[in-house]
Amino acid sequence: MDHDLMWVLVREVDVPALARTQPRHAQNEAEWRAHCTDFLRTRLMCHAAGLATTEVIWALACHARDEPAAFWAIIQRVRTAFNQALASALNRLCELLPEASADQMEIPVGADGDVDWQEALFPMSAALLTYLADRMVEGADHTDVARRSFPEDSVHDALTELATLLSDRLTGQSPFFDASARSVHIPTDSTLKSALGAGEQLVLVPVRRIGT
Repeated sequence: MDHDLMWVLVREVDVPALARTQPRHAQNEAEWRAHCTDFLRTRLMCHAAGLATTEVIWALACHARDEPAAFWAIIQRVRTAFNQALASALNRLCELLPEASADQMEIPVGADGDVDWQEALFPMSAALLTYLADRMVEGADHTDVARRSFPEDSVHDALTELATLLSDRLTGQSPFFDASARSVHIPTDSTLKSALGAGEQLVLVPVRRIGT
């Protein structure tokens, strides 16, 4: 996925001006886009300064009610990108910390991005974090630090990457942003389907970062 492009989920109900200018008629389209663009930029400007300089690509916007197949395909593609990034971060930690006994738990990611998270993610995370907690205690006690190699800088970088992926923080690598929730976490399919079933209008809008 192009890291210069981010898909932003917009719930029309959260943009007050949109209630008066639904894009059901051609004459309202320009005004509707203007209101939504202002809403998006306001939400994006709450984050890193670099993300405030963006270009909204309306030609590729996808309305869930009009293009359901395309809408779900985009959600799946974004989720696949996240799964692959998360698996990569955890696998890197396993390589750096073979003593954690998690090095044989490499997370398999299929071509469709599916991961058996209960079977792979949680046991691996538990093993890695337990090991790191033990090492922090050892380091505090100044015991066996000299006897065992511990790639602190690399582990720190890998943990930072993992923490960023699991947080709500919007970064230059984020492939998705929920504008209403101000979160990079992708809502579950059941949450999205429930919203659509309740009559909410959901739009996925691609935003290109300028100068990244």
